[in-house]
Amino acid sequence: MTRSSLMVCGLGSLVLALAGGCDKAADEQQKAVNAQTTANDKIIAANQEADQKANSAQADADKKIAAAQASFLKMREDYRHDTTTKLVDLDQKIADLTAKEKTVTGKKKADLDTELATIRTQREAFANDWKSIETADATTWDTTKNRLDKEWTDLKSMVDRAA
Repeated sequence: MTRSSLMVCGLGSLVLALAGGCDKAADEQQKAVNAQTTANDKIIAANQEADQKANSAQADADKKIAAAQASFLKMREDYRHDTTTKLVDLDQKIADLTAKEKTVTGKKKADLDTELATIRTQREAFANDWKSIETADATTWDTTKNRLDKEWTDLKSMVDRAA
């Protein structure tokens, strides 16, 4: 009997040990689940923070882009206005030259006729190219403005020489 008692006690101890081991495994599993839940919560919080920062950065960038666009449009409009004013003045000088053409004779008349024809052609070319201001954007502005400035300088010089 002793042997069977020992065996029963041994089996009982084994069952208790296994039952304790199951509790230990369940505890470990619960710890793993809790750790995963905590990690997931941290990931969600980090993603929300990153999204918030990205949205804030995008909003700031949008404001800067809008300000730059408004500044460019104002600069382009100011240039167009300035050029229009100068063109009106130039047209008055051309009209004065046309009136002068009617009063001069001989070689002066022939020279002025030739100069006025060239001036009118150049003025028409400038006016057509000047329309490109409307379609010029920030990336093409410098090229467009430089080209128009050069054409303007050449046209004004022609009129000044003829006057």
